[in-house]
Amino acid sequence: MNIYNRAETWYYDHALPHLEKDPLKKIGSAIAITWISYKISTKIYDACFGPLCDIPGPFYAKFFAIPRAFTDNPRGTSYRRMKALHDQYGTIVKINPSTIAISDKDWIKEILVKDDLPKGPNYGFLQGSGNQTLFNTRDKIFHKQRRRVVSPAFAVKYLNSLETFMDSCTEAFINRIDKDIENTRDSSNGFGTVDIWMLLGSLALDIIGSTAFGESFNMVESNDHFIPVAITRGMRFAPKLVLYPFLGKLVKLFRLNRDPRFDKFMRALIIKRLENDQRRDDILQILIDTQLASHQEDRLTVDAIIAEVVLFLIAGSETTSNTTGFALIELLRHTEKLNKLQEEIDNVPMENGRTLHTHDQLKHLPYLNAVINETMRLNTIASNGLQRITDSDLILGGKIFIPKNTVVICSLNHAQRNPSYWPNPEEFLPERWLDDAQVKPCLDAFYPFSAGSRNCIGKQFALQEMRITLATLISRYEFRAIPEELEAAKDIRQFITLTVEKNSFKVLIKQRMT
Repeated sequence: MNIYNRAETWYYDHALPHLEKDPLKKIGSAIAITWISYKISTKIYDACFGPLCDIPGPFYAKFFAIPRAFTDNPRGTSYRRMKALHDQYGTIVKINPSTIAISDKDWIKEILVKDDLPKGPNYGFLQGSGNQTLFNTRDKIFHKQRRRVVSPAFAVKYLNSLETFMDSCTEAFINRIDKDIENTRDSSNGFGTVDIWMLLGSLALDIIGSTAFGESFNMVESNDHFIPVAITRGMRFAPKLVLYPFLGKLVKLFRLNRDPRFDKFMRALIIKRLENDQRRDDILQILIDTQLASHQEDRLTVDAIIAEVVLFLIAGSETTSNTTGFALIELLRHTEKLNKLQEEIDNVPMENGRTLHTHDQLKHLPYLNAVINETMRLNTIASNGLQRITDSDLILGGKIFIPKNTVVICSLNHAQRNPSYWPNPEEFLPERWLDDAQVKPCLDAFYPFSAGSRNCIGKQFALQEMRITLATLISRYEFRAIPEELEAAKDIRQFITLTVEKNSFKVLIKQRMT
């Protein structure tokens, strides 16, 4: 082989591949640099000139979103951060390049009621098991149809028929308190120690079990039924679906947040009623009766019935019991208000043959309702806010342009503590709700059950349960606070619902002398 052939061979074997690769590398680098430059310039443009550029907020929020796993503290304190942002920047805050938070009462009403925006992406993450419900669906058509089918279960007339079941559970609640008093009684003063927070949670589960399933879980008596345990497991897991959305696929695939015994229990209960033609006037029966609806879309499948009953268990237990617990905590911090409520209830005579007041006797008591309203104002169950998303461009308040696909968080906690709407907003003042109040309550800045088409379908159920429970406790028992417990109760956390960090609140309690 002569020198020219060797040179040609070397060129094709060694030099040419490098010459071919270098241009490809240059092209790839150019594409990467162009893409990075485009993203950076877009971020800078949006931050400085985009439609949300003038909305105040932390500097980083102009450019990027901090992953929720870092901002939404798993210890449940992110609601404090949200309120602090509003305190610093005002009633509208930019949280990240595509998310704002609002606490202006008129803007909240506009978003929830007038514009009736669809729910935000967080609710989609909560569909980890694959089932849409009244609570987590983002589909307006689905929600409207499902709400129409389910609403008869929460009609006021129908709720009156459920009072018998509530009373039965409340009687068991009284018996348990009396037993705990007896077991812990101090002989010097007659007071026993009772974990009232725990028992209120058990009572709420028994009530929703009795009214929705057709049988009490007997949580007040034994506290060991597997269904409430399964529900609690799901509640603890739900925030992780929001913090780590990728978990949703795993949950759906492996059903990680559903105890298999739960499905078996519910299916057996439903099939038993269908096959034996057993009827019971409860929420489950209303859902089962949809099987006979004339239109196919109104007939709930067994899976749909199970999903909705799970929702009722969650929404009808922890939210209600925690609010009642917060009411007692507030009353023990302000004993003069406790005495005032006790006096009001004492003036309502018990009907012949009854050991509990009827809801008809309680529902119009001014101070009882004032205590409940003021508790819900200060202890907003949805303290992290309600998330919505714009489905078109809109002009918020007639002056702020909000583009399509912007996430809007309605910060109820800040609105319900805003001094512009509420004089002495951090004080527990039930008197502000009475007819003779010098300053009337700002109802447009009060959203304990949300508002608009997505408002809480169980509002009247919750109020009925809270009135009966509070009136029973206040009329029957004398309370004394334990200072250490009151101090610990200041540590409030927000997961799916608002709660005290210890998930416990003990009080000194004894039967009243009547």
